[in-house]
Amino acid sequence: MGGKRLTIRGRSPGWIERPYSKRRGRRRRRPEPPRPVLDLVTALVGLALAVGSALFLGLRMVGVFKLPLYLGYGGFLVLLGATCLVSARRGRPRIVTGVGLAIALTAGMALLHPGGPAWPWR
Repeated sequence: MGGKRLTIRGRSPGWIERPYSKRRGRRRRRPEPPRPVLDLVTALVGLALAVGSALFLGLRMVGVFKLPLYLGYGGFLVLLGATCLVSARRGRPRIVTGVGLAIALTAGMALLHPGGPAWPWR
């Protein structure tokens, strides 16, 4: 009987009986501070990598499978652009990436087409 008692009536001293719904929630993390310049630079670098990779892979497809360059470029840019859009942060970086991909896809397909750009005054 001479030892230290760790519990009071079979319960630990810091334990309080309360219903399950009254548990305290976890503390939420503080939101990250906005970094607009860094986000835009990251989006533009990702866009440039996607366009360069699509052009490189399109050129490889020309050499290996004799696939027209504009089809290989367009196909790979759609796939790489989708991954860029998924990985971009929400908000302005995703919008910049999407608009840049749309411009790169239309301009690249028009310039790489075998007949060149289809100008209306030709």
